Amino acid sequence: MVEVDLLIRSGTIVDPARNVEAPGDVVILGNRIVVPPDGAVVRAARVIEAEGCLVTPGLIDHHAHVFGGGTALSVLPDLMLPMGVTTVVDAGSSGIDAFEVFRRVSVEGSRVRVLCQLNVSSAGQITEAHPESLDPAHFERRRIAALAARYPELIRGLKIRCGAEVVGRFGLEPLRAALEVAEEVGLPLVVHTTNPPCDMDELAAMLRPGDVLCHCFHGKGSTMINAEGHAKPKVREARARGVLFDTADARTNHSYPVIRAALADGFRPDIISTDLTISSLFGNMVFGLPVVLSRYLEHGMTLAEVVGAATAAPARALGLGGTLGTLGEGAAADVAVFALRERAIRMTNLAGEEMTVRHHLVPQMTVSGGEIVYRQVDFL
Repeated sequence: MVEVDLLIRSGTIVDPARNVEAPGDVVILGNRIVVPPDGAVVRAARVIEAEGCLVTPGLIDHHAHVFGGGTALSVLPDLMLPMGVTTVVDAGSSGIDAFEVFRRVSVEGSRVRVLCQLNVSSAGQITEAHPESLDPAHFERRRIAALAARYPELIRGLKIRCGAEVVGRFGLEPLRAALEVAEEVGLPLVVHTTNPPCDMDELAAMLRPGDVLCHCFHGKGSTMINAEGHAKPKVREARARGVLFDTADARTNHSYPVIRAALADGFRPDIISTDLTISSLFGNMVFGLPVVLSRYLEHGMTLAEVVGAATAAPARALGLGGTLGTLGEGAAADVAVFALRERAIRMTNLAGEEMTVRHHLVPQMTVSGGEIVYRQVDFL
């Protein structure tokens, strides 16, 4: 007899980290997943019937803005829980100046697990009204290094926006300087790439293994797709050497023609994330991570591919593979349950591009740290 706290029974488990997509049970004791021996009798304090539903690891939104109240564009982190998201990575909302406030309010004050990429700009990305300062002379390298050393479990990377309208006259110099800082502190660099100040091939060639090229399917300025409709050579070379590609869709940082061309060329994103802000929360083109995943299902990715891009892949990128993003033995007891429902919904992004999404991942329940933190009213 195996006595446990929670049994989620008879759902279809989708756990790409273990190459599992099959009917089964998820068993939780305390704040960890347990896998009872074959044939063992399990007695649970609480049983959830999940027949007809998909049961996945808790989703990881690898790129969102959750410094709620601290920046003009951020949402409150716990608004992610009803979306099946149990871990969110703040994408550079805070730089070093406001970091302690961010840590106390957004990290310690939230039920969802909050990690972050520290903005190389000291002020962070506090508003959409004007860009942050990216003069490399203003990068406070010693303070960045000290903060990264103090909070290694929280700060999982550095962040820089490398759009032409952000870097201005400095061109690629901020990116070169940010790469130096990232190398000094031993962290990956996450690079915003829409409307880059150069060809995407040149930008991709600068990145190191483990760095993340986000908004990878954007349609502004130079994109990752060449005139023949294929991924550019140095973009492919970057992937081959270990650079990661994150969709970070947002309302305007994705292009349906670019996505279709990339997928047709066999170029799948490593990570699917939202770039969620107050402007896109519950909106038609983003809403939350399940909606973005559903859109990639419509684009032709498999269920295992889209779930893996929001669980196993970001967990590995964060250095937390095996602990997060899986339902394997000993992993954190973070679980999401979805119904896959059919309904044609027309979606339009800010570029005016439209698509119809016919199958939707609709959240039914979220378990964080072994506790039910969200449940749809008719999911018994």
